[in-house]
Amino acid sequence: MPILYHGSSRIGVVSPGFAALPLCAMFSRRSGEARFRSATGLRTHYRLAPETQILLTGIGEDAPIERWWGLGMNQRAEAIRTMRRAGACFMTTPNYSLTVNVPRWDDLYAIKRIGLVHSEMIGEGVPTALHVNGRTDTDFKRWAEFIVAREEVTHVAYEFTTGTRWAKRRRDHAVWLCGLARDVGRPLHLVVRGGTDQLGGFIAAFAGVTVLETDSFMWAMKRQEAVLRGNTSIRRRAAPTEKGAPLDELLAGNILANRLRIENLLAAAVANGAIGRA
Repeated sequence: MPILYHGSSRIGVVSPGFAALPLCAMFSRRSGEARFRSATGLRTHYRLAPETQILLTGIGEDAPIERWWGLGMNQRAEAIRTMRRAGACFMTTPNYSLTVNVPRWDDLYAIKRIGLVHSEMIGEGVPTALHVNGRTDTDFKRWAEFIVAREEVTHVAYEFTTGTRWAKRRRDHAVWLCGLARDVGRPLHLVVRGGTDQLGGFIAAFAGVTVLETDSFMWAMKRQEAVLRGNTSIRRRAAPTEKGAPLDELLAGNILANRLRIENLLAAAVANGAIGRA
């Protein structure tokens, strides 16, 4: 599922079936008021086809997602209701950071806030993935206990594009994440950004996997074309355009190439014996 950040540099609509938009782009940073109050307004702004299903992703840098918490409970609830009316059919909670250079209780407070925001989103009737941020095995054990006690948690989210992007750290977090799925003991769906080299383990551990990717959009904005190499490898090559030329075809081609790569990776994981559903 591509993540789109704006609708500029295009003249038509893109129709990827499903698209992810940043949660923090849905409200004003100053007032907290919702920026879009109708499905037509939201889709027009991002140049999305009417049939496109919209996911709002809470993965982001610390400052923007802290603004979401700063709205306060009542204003967050109103924002969620407005975003649902504007066509958001699914959300992932903000990934409040856990870091190594602060007192441990700061981590626990971040975990608590993730759980509270998940409860607020679910309470407003929006299917939501719980972003199970953690940095120790105990964190993931606690998340498992939290999920076991709450049957409304059917989806979890994770990202491997910041501190977890380093190879060894990425493997550690993938093991913890798969262990959480095992400890919960009921089917969970994973919404993941990055970590595509761990898809085999995710397919084995989770009932379903949705991959969020930013490459299609970012490469198109930089006039770069995604090119498949074989079935599961991809590279980018320069695709210069005339000044002011629309990027519709470039974006659509990038989305297709990245989707084929991820689908091939998922299919290979299943074929190699992983039990799951892509």
